[in-house]
Amino acid sequence: MFEAYLVDWEDFGPEVVSEVRKYLERTPRSREIFENVSEYIPLGVNSNQRFYSPYPIYFREAKGSRIWDVDGNEYIDFNMGYGALITGHAHPKLVEAWREQVSKGILYTYPFELLEELSDLIPELFDIDMFRFSNSGSEAIMYACRLARAYTGRDVIIKIEGSYHGTYDYVLVSSWPTRGLAGPRRMPVSVLDSLGLPENTEDLVRVVPYNDVEPLIELLEEEGDEIAGLVVEPIMMNAGIIYPEKGYLERLRELTREYDIVLIFDEVKTGMRAFPGTAAQMFGVEPDLITLAKAIGGGATISLIGGDEDIMSLIAPSEAPRYQGVIHAGTYNANPFALTSVYVTLTEILTKDEYPRIIKLNEEIKKSYEEAFDKYGVDAYVELFGVSGAIMYSKEKIRNFRQVLNSRLELWYPLYFRMLNNGVIPNATGPEEMWTLSVQHSEEDVENYIENIDKAVKLMSISDQYLREE
Repeated sequence: MFEAYLVDWEDFGPEVVSEVRKYLERTPRSREIFENVSEYIPLGVNSNQRFYSPYPIYFREAKGSRIWDVDGNEYIDFNMGYGALITGHAHPKLVEAWREQVSKGILYTYPFELLEELSDLIPELFDIDMFRFSNSGSEAIMYACRLARAYTGRDVIIKIEGSYHGTYDYVLVSSWPTRGLAGPRRMPVSVLDSLGLPENTEDLVRVVPYNDVEPLIELLEEEGDEIAGLVVEPIMMNAGIIYPEKGYLERLRELTREYDIVLIFDEVKTGMRAFPGTAAQMFGVEPDLITLAKAIGGGATISLIGGDEDIMSLIAPSEAPRYQGVIHAGTYNANPFALTSVYVTLTEILTKDEYPRIIKLNEEIKKSYEEAFDKYGVDAYVELFGVSGAIMYSKEKIRNFRQVLNSRLELWYPLYFRMLNNGVIPNATGPEEMWTLSVQHSEEDVENYIENIDKAVKLMSISDQYLREE
């Protein structure tokens, strides 16, 4: 977890102290819940990312673009479930479909009839041969790695430094390594992200930088016949938004084919983010496997792994004592509630005609931020991908994770609290996160966001000066 989640807010100067005290005054019930549940739930939350100092807000209701906390405060939500809710909260079409399906049951543990319609829709929409559903991005990545190992007969996975691919042991490596542990830039060290990972994890994971194929080439020349798969976000979205440089993804495709390595595109964040499809389709690069989650479900817990038939067809029953195929299983996989959500989301809500309006609104947010950065002398810029955007806390264009580490990440804190106190959740919590617009955001919602940008960036500038003087 990024260290700024545990900041001492008094270190940011009197203006930020005043802002946090206002937050404390506005959210007494959240504080009470936090103190009560923390005795039983570590950090008072059920995903580490949701905690921040002094305590997180607890919510009770959401609809459209709005969300209400337990103290009755209303916010315009630009987090949108870390990008899972491009549909917005409680979209009327989904609510109607959910009600109908709930009355028929939400868990059968038998195949559901909608699989027939989805089998026609999904391969064409995402340009894949075969697919399977699971429940989370972490699960999809786990199965992608398993399939890669089964297909190649090898064990080692390569991942990109600074990319997050969920909590599966063999990708929970170097997602946010500190400078002291990360090793040389051109040949990063595999840094375990969590206690409790097996000691041999780092032996089975190699880490390379983003947007630089030379270290990968050197690694493949030495260990290419041991590598099962390369996992990469086609657009890096765990450290803000970092685009691949021209030819980078194409070169990854060439190298993985040369060494018979399974190329896995993690499209959990990029899928459906700019249009009804994937970044692989946008860039014209065909991976062997893709993983999807978040936006495809409209808020339901679902993920997808899909790709080449030769690899996906390895999924088959397994009987002791000999392996007969790759195991993929789960009680909640492809449950009727989730499949209904996917079908309605992909066919009735996130259609190609819905994107241009909100992408245009997103560009207005970017323009306003960068005008404020220029006005107050803040070294930052905004990167957009489709309906999402991220502040990059650097004057220079960022092309890899090491440059992110050298940026002014701590400045997310004053911005976040100034926005919260004015009824706007500006982005998901943390400096590496982004905002997302939904089909239910209005021009008024975006105007409200923009009206608060100037004040928030001004506080960033004041905090920046204070921190530099200290």
